[in-house]
Amino acid sequence: MKKLFRLIRVGLRVNFGLSLLRPKHLLENKRDLWLIPMIGLGVAGLAPVLVFYLKGIRFMYGLLSPLGQQEALLTFGLLAGQFLILVFGFYYVLSAFYFSRDLELLVSLPVTPAQVLLSKFGVIVINEYLTIAPIVVPMLIAYGVHSKAGLSYWVTAALVYLLLPVIPLALVSLLVVGMMRFVNVGRKKDALMIAGSLVLMAGVLGLQFWLRTMPGAGPGRQALVRFFGEGGLVQKIGAKFPPSVWATRSLVPAEGSSGLAPFLLYAGVSLALFAVLFFAARAFFYRGLLGLGEVTARKRRLSRAGLSSRISSGRKPVRAIFLRELRIMNRTPIFLLNGVFSVVLIPVIFILMTKAGGGSSSGDAMQIILLLGSADPAVVILGSALFMTICGCLNGTASSTFSREGAHFWMSQVIPAPPAVQVKAKFLHSFAIAGLGILAAAVAAVLVIKAKAGHVLLALPIALAASAFLTSVGMIIDLLRPLLKWTNPQKAIKQNLNVLIALFVDLGLMAGLTIAAAALFKTGIGKEWMIVGSAVLSAVLAGASYAFLVKIAPRRYSEIET
Repeated sequence: MKKLFRLIRVGLRVNFGLSLLRPKHLLENKRDLWLIPMIGLGVAGLAPVLVFYLKGIRFMYGLLSPLGQQEALLTFGLLAGQFLILVFGFYYVLSAFYFSRDLELLVSLPVTPAQVLLSKFGVIVINEYLTIAPIVVPMLIAYGVHSKAGLSYWVTAALVYLLLPVIPLALVSLLVVGMMRFVNVGRKKDALMIAGSLVLMAGVLGLQFWLRTMPGAGPGRQALVRFFGEGGLVQKIGAKFPPSVWATRSLVPAEGSSGLAPFLLYAGVSLALFAVLFFAARAFFYRGLLGLGEVTARKRRLSRAGLSSRISSGRKPVRAIFLRELRIMNRTPIFLLNGVFSVVLIPVIFILMTKAGGGSSSGDAMQIILLLGSADPAVVILGSALFMTICGCLNGTASSTFSREGAHFWMSQVIPAPPAVQVKAKFLHSFAIAGLGILAAAVAAVLVIKAKAGHVLLALPIALAASAFLTSVGMIIDLLRPLLKWTNPQKAIKQNLNVLIALFVDLGLMAGLTIAAAALFKTGIGKEWMIVGSAVLSAVLAGASYAFLVKIAPRRYSEIET
């Protein structure tokens, strides 16, 4: 066990570069002092988002409490966290288990295959605690406060949260280990990673679509009572993934029963799957690694001088560098799935929810969503712009632009194109991906909330300008402190502190713009002027941030060491 814990500790040190945030480091390296106001801005921006989320929980608790179904909030939060793990877990686990650059070193150490795999599994679980925390933790705390829960609830809540990622991650890990054992993927590992992730995602989304097409009761109070009749809303929500129901009943036992039995079942299944993973690792893990060492041909690595001599100046450097960015993104599954795939995920889920119909819970939710489309036109336009901006920008593409090059960043430093030109091409690439998300969100706005096409078209310039602003901000953050030394490509985007900082800053900036627009809306200012002002302000911020990005590029390119 000592070796296992040591491997986990080393893995955590490799995955989390938090030493840069230590006060001693910041005082010694003044170049990183800009992190302090950035983090402060992000925390300040997250506060309104958290308040809004907590108010939503309080509203739903008050709505469900008279019906005796308030514990359904817990089921929804727990199921959402586990669903999030399933969505991104496949290629995360596949990358960490089989395509990490530290595997050659770990295999040569005096440790067992099970210890290697379980140490990586432990690091992934700890990462997932942070991933699901914004969704699950506020839900657990808010429910406990509103229900005036006792000490047993808080203790059980902590245990439930600690076990929450185990079942979905263990299922995904077993799938990955089994697949890699029996499929020789040495030459097609990237294609397999992408195909497997898309197949798994299609299956998960298909399951959600099927759940929402289950026949349910129609509208009305009697139908609502019938819907809640057998097992309640908790059973309805978690019917197809029982662990969420077990976890809920551990926290809030059904009437006349104890929460001990559901918790023991929940913990027992988690430990059983973990044990199965342990034995699968012993039997199959290293065998699955054997095919990964195959190569189709030996490629000679070019030196800096050799590369410089082979590169011509070209007539269209922006186009050439843009295509290079596309290749870097497309040839690495982690980059492709976290970038291109994630920008369309939320709009696709929204569209599936709309088209599913059927169930009364789905119908009631859609009635609420459709009300948004019939609201004040100014609210619809600004709300659609905010939704499109979120779908386009919160994906980590811009804030990992330079980090994704890793140890090969020196190529960007020696190619015969000025840093300002390279930054322009990189900006266009990140902005193109944001544009894909904006387009998908625009389609979802028309289909989901039945927004008029004219309103969406008016929202489009605001979303594009705001996305250009956030794209420039994300690139500035990554250019100031690029993460070029990574052993696993997922670290460059999923475990990159720059992505987290940019996420906080983006949320803070969007929250600030939203609060400012709401304040102007209350003053009675003309709605046309408010829409035009939002577009102009976003465009001015985009221009200023892009100009700053271009200005610092030459200096930062010369300072960065690879």
